[in-house]
Amino acid sequence: MCAGIRGSFAFAAGSKLVQPQTMRLPDSIGVRLLAGREPFPDAWLSLTLESVESGNRTALSFAFGPVREDGRLLIDRNDVLAQALYFEEVVGLDYGRLEKRWSGRGWLAVAGAPELRHQFRITFGKPPLRHASANRAAAARALRFLSENEGERFSVAVETELPKKVALDVISAPRGDWLPENLHEPLRELLGKLARRELPELIESGALTTETAKRIEQEVVDYRATPAVPPDIALLLAGATPDDGGAWTIEVPLWTREDGPSDLTVRVRARELETGLELELRGVAPA
Repeated sequence: MCAGIRGSFAFAAGSKLVQPQTMRLPDSIGVRLLAGREPFPDAWLSLTLESVESGNRTALSFAFGPVREDGRLLIDRNDVLAQALYFEEVVGLDYGRLEKRWSGRGWLAVAGAPELRHQFRITFGKPPLRHASANRAAAARALRFLSENEGERFSVAVETELPKKVALDVISAPRGDWLPENLHEPLRELLGKLARRELPELIESGALTTETAKRIEQEVVDYRATPAVPPDIALLLAGATPDDGGAWTIEVPLWTREDGPSDLTVRVRARELETGLELELRGVAPA
């Protein structure tokens, strides 16, 4: 089973652009995903292909998985082309004419937190993806494993001999922007109050202003969704970015009855004061 990921790849500056001839993808590519020296079961593979067309170079990103218990995965050419066709015709991304645009160069990595979060969220799509429940569970397990093993060396071993004109480099998975553990329970409590529409209580505690509460209510009404108390997995979907002042900016999908993790993002600022932890709910807005 394969499904798409979002993301970008930074190309090296100053490298020469060459318009490629038609490059056929390998019929299959066997890989093994590892955590240290051990297999990484339930992991997902990130595949990025370099596209060069009319002097412009772009990155076309794909995801495949979950891998087997032994960490192995076979990427089939037809699956790559089918995924590109889906992006072109259904999602509206420019993934057409893949083999005419592909330079023969690409990158492989263990899918990191952003890719796994996206993979988890698209399993709630309508119409539902094939094997949506199984893939959702696998993405959740992979997210939890990544968060609990931050600092581990995740790698990809290519087990298939590739054609001479094909260069697939293995790169490291990016570090995750995980929510610090001491913020788990406070954020869970805040999201629960937001879901139960306990906004007056949040205003009284200083976590929310009256003006922001009105904006949040309007965003939810416009979205036509019903907020729901999120499950624990929502904390793994939350990204936390520290600033120089020791505070954290947290972004997490608003959980709804209709869509699960919706396209609305809850934004929270957290900082540790002498009087204790302070959380400020700054708004809800489309992702």
